[in-house]
Amino acid sequence: MERSASEVYVAGLEPRPGGRLLHWVRVAGAFAAELAQGLVPGPTVHDVVVRRRDDGAEVLRVPSEDPTAPGHLLRSVRDELGSVGPEEFRARWSVRTP
Repeated sequence: MERSASEVYVAGLEPRPGGRLLHWVRVAGAFAAELAQGLVPGPTVHDVVVRRRDDGAEVLRVPSEDPTAPGHLLRSVRDELGSVGPEEFRARWSVRTP
């Protein structure tokens, strides 16, 4: 039986690239967007990142389309990792392979 992609990869939320200062600017922007009651689109603060379990190498980074709910995208990716094999996951997401 083929193993699931979740045995090869792990998905989690990680801050968007750009360093600590840019991260806090995005957080402040997201807070300001919430104060404007959604009239101003908020910046994405986190990405869903998929890494290889064996060496921690990043193989996929997906920005959350909805900055207020990155957990939905993470849950979706984790569900897919558990339901398909590694090859199918790589094909669906065009995962970078070293």
